[in-house]
Amino acid sequence: MPKTLKRIFAIVYRHIVVWPKDLGAMVDAFWWPSFDMLLWGLMTVYIQRQQPTALPFITSFIIGGIIFWMFVYRSQQEMGVLFLREFWDKNLLAVLSTPISITEYFIATMSVGILKLIISGVYMSLLGWVLFRFNIFLFGWYLVPFILTLTVVGLWTGFLVMGLVIQYGYRVQSLAWSMIMVIMPFSAVFYPVSVLPAWMQNIAWFIPSSYVFESMREVIAQGTLNVNALIIANGLNLVYTILACLFFAWGFKRARTKGVIVKFS
Repeated sequence: MPKTLKRIFAIVYRHIVVWPKDLGAMVDAFWWPSFDMLLWGLMTVYIQRQQPTALPFITSFIIGGIIFWMFVYRSQQEMGVLFLREFWDKNLLAVLSTPISITEYFIATMSVGILKLIISGVYMSLLGWVLFRFNIFLFGWYLVPFILTLTVVGLWTGFLVMGLVIQYGYRVQSLAWSMIMVIMPFSAVFYPVSVLPAWMQNIAWFIPSSYVFESMREVIAQGTLNVNALIIANGLNLVYTILACLFFAWGFKRARTKGVIVKFS
């Protein structure tokens, strides 16, 4: 095995081994998503029973929104928390003293996050089917670009969190759970962008996830998809990912120059 792959595998293995033993991680991955699914699902079932003709797709809109938002939230959270774990375990300096490069660390962190995301995604999809007979495969092949686009949104947001954490440490650690919520109102997860105030709509069109959730509802209600929306979303994702990676690289160099890494290790 090439040395690069060995270093990446070492980081992946470290985080995967401790994951099942971390109660907090299990709660974040399965417990809270289950409650979200149950509470939002029951509410929408009640609303649809009250207005069966006026709101024929509301259950699918909401359950689909919950499942797809999980890909954004969990991918960002995993990136932030995995990096924070190095701080909590006083292990960051030990990791960086090895030959591993920043690129290799990026790849390892993303690999761990994506692996956990797949597990959570399968779990949420099964839960949606068991509780509310929501079939995630109704989107067909559209499911692939939807999930990939939303996952990338979470990843570049995670890089932003990592860039802040490596500079400011524990003072900003709550961003690992909360930063993604800043874009949630603009992402139109449970409602169309058109219901937002004009100033929020202007911001929403610069948020890649808003295009995916609008497309999700279009597929459910009409069975069609505006491909241009996904092209725009992924164009924005590309720009934001590059900027976020540059921000983390800059933050890393700045933290190393000022000795912040030693302080938190």
